[in-house]
Amino acid sequence: MSIQPVLRDDNGLALPTYGTELITKRYSGVDTGGQVIAFDTDVKNVVVHIEGTAVKARFSGTAQGSQEIVWTSDGQTLPELRVIREAQVPILHVAAQSGTINVSVMGWR
Repeated sequence: MSIQPVLRDDNGLALPTYGTELITKRYSGVDTGGQVIAFDTDVKNVVVHIEGTAVKARFSGTAQGSQEIVWTSDGQTLPELRVIREAQVPILHVAAQSGTINVSVMGWR
């Protein structure tokens, strides 16, 4: 499946980092061996949240295949990654320093 077209504003200028759908995915129990982060659909930008323990909200994306993710007040959120990736193409590899972590990821397509 090819990547959905890039949105354009009223002046015809490309908006490459804006998407029309949100897909969410959660990885539980990521250990020191790590986990490759990838989506089952194409994405144009991604936000990664390393969960803490104080749950603030739960989200589910609008795109098919979205999983409920957990947002915590004591977690760590990486700056937005502006990437354009086809489905199943790795975006990044995340690993726990020790023990295990849970990772919630949002992607726009």
